[in-house]
Amino acid sequence: MDKKFLFEMLKTMSVSGDEFTLTSKIIKYGNEIFEKVETDHVGNVVMSINNQSPYKIMLFGHMDEIGLVVSKILNDGRAKVAGVGSITPYIYVGQRVRISTKKGIIFGVIAKIKKDTTYIDEDLILDIGSFSYEETSKLISIGDKVVLDHDYVELNKNILAARALDDKIGVITLIEVLRNLKDKIDCGVYGCASVGEETTKNGALFSARKIKPNIAIAIDVTSDTTTLSGVSSNSSEVKLNNGPTLTIGTTMNKVLTNLIIKIAKENNINLQTNYCIYRTYTDADAVHYIDTGIPTILLSIPLRYMHGAGELISYNDVEDLIKLLTLFITEISRNKITNFNCHE
Repeated sequence: MDKKFLFEMLKTMSVSGDEFTLTSKIIKYGNEIFEKVETDHVGNVVMSINNQSPYKIMLFGHMDEIGLVVSKILNDGRAKVAGVGSITPYIYVGQRVRISTKKGIIFGVIAKIKKDTTYIDEDLILDIGSFSYEETSKLISIGDKVVLDHDYVELNKNILAARALDDKIGVITLIEVLRNLKDKIDCGVYGCASVGEETTKNGALFSARKIKPNIAIAIDVTSDTTTLSGVSSNSSEVKLNNGPTLTIGTTMNKVLTNLIIKIAKENNINLQTNYCIYRTYTDADAVHYIDTGIPTILLSIPLRYMHGAGELISYNDVEDLIKLLTLFITEISRNKITNFNCHE
């Protein structure tokens, strides 16, 4: 895995709806490796191999992250902010933050304005150290995005902590899978670093409509359930450092699900499973429903402390997923599966 580029992505702000700085970096990086790299009006980046093949497999990992947006500048120089994506408001209270402005990155803090510990988006105030509407308006604007002022740290040789591992770890995973497959298979493989997953899912939707893949594979993160309170004893259990997680559910294709379980067993790759009845809240939801339906599966990397300043992943889980997907796509490419009816 190219940790250097992963770390570069983690340092780069990419709040949903404002991913274009990261889009440019992924395009530049992809052009050094793959035969074709494309983008579009919303900022998706699609890297591909064997793009002349009529048989297409598409992987999705989203580059956008949650954050805040400046919504109103106050007379005293501070500013109101609103959540972008599923934020946890109390996490931001008292924290240093970065603001992406037209003039570059500036810094501020989120003020603590309540005595209790129950917060909603409307309670959050941004303070950049200025004391009038006029002064602040010269520095920030309505619509500027805000993230916690954290990057990454390796806690040990196997555990990485960072902001926005959801889902930049998925982007680096699909890049490594495409790199492994380059010049080794003959079907088309498309890796989409998608935008907008945390808000509208528009990136994956637009990109899949354009490519029209035979098969779609969403790569995301899923919570380590051992760190969550209130999880019932009969819920699916997911543990960090126990291998990637396959989502089994009503929208997941059964033929592909059975095949990836088989390949994991045959190759002694750790694979956990969880169950989803309705929505997965990932790009898989948007892609599955395109036209008459695209056969879709979701594979996730276990993660602790979702949407916090210090999300944790295990490199072992990532490497297992890269290996599993490489073998899985190689098998599909060999057989060119077109019958996805599980009852036949």
